[in-house]
Amino acid sequence: MPARHLPTLFLLSVIWGASFLFIEVQLEAGIAPLGVAGLRTLLGAAALLPFALPALRRTPPSPRTALLFGILGITNFAIPWTLIALAEHHISSGMASIANSTAPLWAAILSVAFLRTDALTPRRALGLAIGFSGIVFLAGPASLAQLSGQAFGVGLVLLSTLSYAASAIAIRRALGGLEPVVVALGQLVPATAVLLPLAFAAGSFEGAAWSGRVIAAATVLGVLGSGAAVALYMNLIQRIGAVRSTLVTYLIPPWGVLLGWALLGEPLGLDVLAGLVAILAGVLIVQGVVPLPSLRRAPSQGTAAAGR
Repeated sequence: MPARHLPTLFLLSVIWGASFLFIEVQLEAGIAPLGVAGLRTLLGAAALLPFALPALRRTPPSPRTALLFGILGITNFAIPWTLIALAEHHISSGMASIANSTAPLWAAILSVAFLRTDALTPRRALGLAIGFSGIVFLAGPASLAQLSGQAFGVGLVLLSTLSYAASAIAIRRALGGLEPVVVALGQLVPATAVLLPLAFAAGSFEGAAWSGRVIAAATVLGVLGSGAAVALYMNLIQRIGAVRSTLVTYLIPPWGVLLGWALLGEPLGLDVLAGLVAILAGVLIVQGVVPLPSLRRAPSQGTAAAGR
């Protein structure tokens, strides 16, 4: 990877790693998960609009593409962002950021099943086994056995990353010829149209304590984490490709854990550290970043799925 792109990669990892912190701040202020998700889609769409307008004027989306945008807006943004916010009622922001890094593992499974471009080689199978074993460390064997709140929270994040990965597969198959920023905005607009009415109907903002800290957290999460960062990421994909761009996924969890510990006082136990190491090791093996001489290495196609 050219060195000039490393600052962008680093900036994206910080922004998306901090997103889990900003979600937690809003939840603590009394904003319900639907409200958190609705605000970030609205602000993200507003931030992306200036980037997407020139492309939209050149090539307006067809009715079929608009329908796909509507479906993907629900599966790629509305559902996962609501699930992540709901999960943080049960687990720490750092733990959520670690569980979120399983998106490339799901993408590897789905690409084998639906794209048929990547074989399930011994290396990939080993990486998947190691990566998902990290979920056991993260949730805790006892929590999994008793289906406690911690296991439930981790499960919600896993569902969100599965939704991310499935959406990335669909985008790759059906929307590969469109400009990435248009694809992102096209999904954020219908996601906002679905989430905000539901949030107001459910009273998601009633009783919320709107301090300067909360407003700042919502603004940064929306404008930066859900808007500008998405535009940066799409630009990075165009310049260095999807495979190299997914390296940001490996850099997000350490920031999520560090910021949660430093700013929110979240505990940093052995379960969190073991889960972090196992999941990241599994992702690196699946993506072929860590070579395993004893196993036959297959070419990695990668996907644009990255949890955020």
